[in-house]
Amino acid sequence: MASKASIHIEWTKGGQISYRTSGIDLPPPRADKSAWLLAPSPVLLLAHQCGVMRPTQALISCARVMDLLFHNRYLLMPINTALRSARIDFIYAASSAVRIEFHPKHSPFASNDSIEEGVVALINKYMQYVYSLLDEYLKLVFKTMAVAVIDHYFEFLADQLEEGAIGKDHDKWSPAYPVMSARLIAAVSQGYYVPQGGRSAENEKWAKDQTDYLAERRTMLESKRNSIFIAMGIY
Repeated sequence: MASKASIHIEWTKGGQISYRTSGIDLPPPRADKSAWLLAPSPVLLLAHQCGVMRPTQALISCARVMDLLFHNRYLLMPINTALRSARIDFIYAASSAVRIEFHPKHSPFASNDSIEEGVVALINKYMQYVYSLLDEYLKLVFKTMAVAVIDHYFEFLADQLEEGAIGKDHDKWSPAYPVMSARLIAAVSQGYYVPQGGRSAENEKWAKDQTDYLAERRTMLESKRNSIFIAMGIY
């Protein structure tokens, strides 16, 4: 049977985030819950929601993540009252891949649009909250993982645009999205890496290489974002 660990997310009316974890001890080598459970959770949540949301909403979420990570810009926005709390489940199989389940708690009378808007706001706030807790090495891991997720999603949308499946005034979800999302989550979770041993010559070299790599990917991602936003009629 697969193992499971969960993150329970709550927030005050003023938007202050809090969380708690539950579930079994993480399977090896994931001994540190902060590094192996909390740190990757916002990015994996984004990857999960890229398979659930309409393209425009997921694109807006991706753009806000890019603004946070590349420009240190963060949009202050409330989580609407339709969404009351949320839980992210990490399902661990025999391999190193993880499966994500997301369980939003919402008003029984809330519309799907209101819930989706609440989740977009939650991703924005939860991403900034977790990122602010990480040390310099985990911040680089976080950025690298986010870049991989956003890059893959942009490529997927570019293919959807070319096929005519989506476009301006054609903001259409299809069953291809969760298939893409599940494969993406499996791939990035298998490649997730936590530097060990604190500050060292080896880790410093890794950090420099990652910083250079992310600077290159930033230009590429921003170009893709601009072209897809225009194609989808988002300005």
